[in-house]
Amino acid sequence: MNATRHHSGPTEDDARSKAAAPTFTPFRLPLIWTALAMDASGRMATAMAKSLSELAAVEAEKSACILPDWTTDHKVALELEAVTLREFARGERRGPATLICTPLAFVRALIADFAPGHSVVASLLDAGLSDTFVIDWRSATDEMRNKSLDSYFSDLNVVVDHLDPPVHLIGLCQGGWMALAYAARFPEKVDKLVLVGAPVDMSAQTTRLTTLSAGIPLAVVERLVALDRGIVEGARFLKFWAPAGINDEYAAMSLQLGADASPAQRAALVERFTHWFGATINLPGRYFLDVVGRLLQNNGLVSGDFQVLGVPIDLKRVRSPVTLIAAEQDEVVGSEQLFAAERFIGTAKADIRKIIVPGNHLGLFVGADVNRNIWPGVGQWLADN
Repeated sequence: MNATRHHSGPTEDDARSKAAAPTFTPFRLPLIWTALAMDASGRMATAMAKSLSELAAVEAEKSACILPDWTTDHKVALELEAVTLREFARGERRGPATLICTPLAFVRALIADFAPGHSVVASLLDAGLSDTFVIDWRSATDEMRNKSLDSYFSDLNVVVDHLDPPVHLIGLCQGGWMALAYAARFPEKVDKLVLVGAPVDMSAQTTRLTTLSAGIPLAVVERLVALDRGIVEGARFLKFWAPAGINDEYAAMSLQLGADASPAQRAALVERFTHWFGATINLPGRYFLDVVGRLLQNNGLVSGDFQVLGVPIDLKRVRSPVTLIAAEQDEVVGSEQLFAAERFIGTAKADIRKIIVPGNHLGLFVGADVNRNIWPGVGQWLADN
């Protein structure tokens, strides 16, 4: 089916967003990776990886931020070693529980409940979903360094079972490919599926994510993980991904702040965004190597040789109704990488919705326009049984 395009907000705001787009410049170290690749098995690679890691560590210490508080009232429903399950409820549950699988990729789960008017959680609750849960991945400790991708799928399965499946499963960014793989592994546990800005077929489109993952030899990634004692520090990776950091224009573009926002509101939201962006989490080295090698470089979701908890993944097993949401100016995941899911899953074409919205990648989650015009409709679609 054709993608639905949603255009909202004044033309002046769209022009401002496009003008601000170049202010975020991720991954500007290709020559370093190339040099490392030339001698990935020798002392040169180790020395350069160590130098790069130490440089990033020094810079990361300068930019450490304190994580802002959650926006919407909630309680902790379950705690595991690597997961805090947060419950946002309004009255008794009606229908399946809604579970938001946030990205397990250095950023904090607050992306799902960022601020008033910028909260996916609040938008869903306002649309009538009475019981919404958010997976809040915990920062990896030394004891978690050997947690694999399967370990996290096991945690996700425990969470879903705790909620009395089937559930409505929403995957944000990298939480999206995890949600899709989970739905293929346990199709009977997913009632409806929503994938937002999620990379599915890496070969469908060249993006910054594909360039980054393809440009780093796995041997170099292994050395960097070893240098960090089996932990991939989010603050260091942030320096690889965005060495120049972010500025106010990029934050305002992501938040979709229009002309109606007062200077004080704009300043407060931009400051909150900057703090959230800098308050990263660490990942287990084994998990990170699984993602880079099995998912990104091997295009695991669609290659046919990816397993989840011992079972080969066949996306044709996914037959639940699906909504796919992409951003027109997504600088991380291309819309074609997400919409390619339509070709691989077993869901009937009539039960697949594709939506394209203006804005960049983070705007899909924290944008004011998207939370006002798109997420309430998603909530109503989920609530309609």
